[in-house]
Amino acid sequence: MDNKDSLKNINTTQRLVQIDEYYRNVFKKTEKVVSVVFYISGKVEKNSRSIVLEDVLAAAREAHSAVLDSLEMRLHVAEDSLRRVAHTLISLESKLKVVESAGLFAPEVMNVFVGEIDSVLRNINRFLKATSAFDDVNYGLGSFWSEQTPTQQVERSEPITRAHSSVVTDKPVLSDRRERIKAILRTGEPVTIKDISEVIKDCSEKTIQRELNAMIESNEVERIGEKRWSRYTLA
Repeated sequence: MDNKDSLKNINTTQRLVQIDEYYRNVFKKTEKVVSVVFYISGKVEKNSRSIVLEDVLAAAREAHSAVLDSLEMRLHVAEDSLRRVAHTLISLESKLKVVESAGLFAPEVMNVFVGEIDSVLRNINRFLKATSAFDDVNYGLGSFWSEQTPTQQVERSEPITRAHSSVVTDKPVLSDRRERIKAILRTGEPVTIKDISEVIKDCSEKTIQRELNAMIESNEVERIGEKRWSRYTLA
């Protein structure tokens, strides 16, 4: 069934927690965004922490609280709750951009946040349509996307599959992925492949491992420990 039509037959008296698409595409994705915000913030050196970072953490808590509260709402009366989730996510994205401008988060990490938050907002739009309340606001980061160059839009778009290979080659994808890995390694202490995969979600842990091995060979990355105890840092 087409995604645009997949909510047509949903019983609007159901609670949002009972609707699998909401649970997976709004609640769980928001939860992951918030988790990664706290994970990366924890890697920022204490002497570099500032009020702008504390603002981001407060916004992340608010977004998590809003999406948790929304789960108990029945779809046909969920408009206000859905809009609250959307507004808290837009606030979070705005404060993340301030932190990026302050140099506390790398642009590559911000790319990941923007893509994930935009995906959640677009899913919220679909549920607002199902409540018949979708008449004034089209939530999303459209203004942000429109400011980007075509190259930047490719880097921030959905994961590139083989179906796109005639338009975009693998080389820019590899370069972008390695830059994102470096951005995570710059956050401080050595990290594991699992740590990296919590932030970079458009490829497998095996792919991340291959990238790290290539970066070790080119003297960009250093491995500490062996096998399951391996951790990685910039060389």
